[in-house]
Amino acid sequence: MTFTAFRSMDDPMLMAWARFRQPFAIRSSAAPQDRPSPRQVAARPTVGAAPGRPEARSGLWRLLATNNRELGRSFHLYSSVEAARAHVERLQGDGANLEIDIVPGPLSSSRGWIITHEGSPVMTSSRWYDSSSTGADAAVGALAAFARAIVSADVDRGALRRTSIRRGPVGAPADA
Repeated sequence: MTFTAFRSMDDPMLMAWARFRQPFAIRSSAAPQDRPSPRQVAARPTVGAAPGRPEARSGLWRLLATNNRELGRSFHLYSSVEAARAHVERLQGDGANLEIDIVPGPLSSSRGWIITHEGSPVMTSSRWYDSSSTGADAAVGALAAFARAIVSADVDRGALRRTSIRRGPVGAPADA
């Protein structure tokens, strides 16, 4: 399991996560005009956040297979890797209360899954599936992997180092 940190609520990777998460958060019960924008979804309070610190960094965890394929991702943003690790450890210690729910996707034929803990969402699929059965199989696998996952000590700070590479003319050194 890896943790990705974000410096800003406007980070493109964070906005992509929020857009993907939106159908899970909304659960098709809200009227379209009541649906929050991706920026509003991303700006919601983080787990373990310090009150009154909107400038605090945030991040999320991703559950990866041994080949680095993403199996699932956190439903919540976290204020720190320590907060994420503590939440994951609590969830792993209470695996009997983790449940799978298949949810409709943004397209009529798409399905995803969400894992809840005592009725609250904690993890989502990382992609949409063409059928409920395919999504359910993926969710069962993700839940099994989550039970034995280890949170990496390293933090992916790539989201924090958005620097451009200066390129010279073709054939010239990159720092020319």
